[in-house]
Amino acid sequence: MKPRTPKSIAGALTKVMTALSDVRCAEIVGRSDSLIRKWADPDHPSQPTLAQALALDMVYVKEGHGEPPILEIYQELLADALSERDDREADILITALSIQSAVGSLSEAIKAAVDPNGPGGFTITASERQNILEILDRLEDHTDVIEDAVETR
Repeated sequence: MKPRTPKSIAGALTKVMTALSDVRCAEIVGRSDSLIRKWADPDHPSQPTLAQALALDMVYVKEGHGEPPILEIYQELLADALSERDDREADILITALSIQSAVGSLSEAIKAAVDPNGPGGFTITASERQNILEILDRLEDHTDVIEDAVETR
């Protein structure tokens, strides 16, 4: 199987096909299963129409498979295109080290939050929750920088 690039329509379609099957996807959009497989091939130029993508995402969600993968990819691609990030190339090593630092901070924050002798005991307090969420946001920012740098190399 070909590797699927993160943040790609082909990758999202592969996720949908895995959950629903290519034959079922073909039935949903009224096309052939071979066309569905072409949509999931990162080297093939064909892609579903907006209506077809919507239909696949709707069935995927309605059947309890999670968030709509094609919509998620579209949102990420749009956010990346509109992002005001600096276009200069990221220093991957420095960013990776920053991730390690953030993971350490996250571990410490979680350890403190569930400490039975802490402010909330086993319950996470509002300020502890906020601290953990801020660290997770920082981690996501760092991983986005690395992902962007790797995709453009």
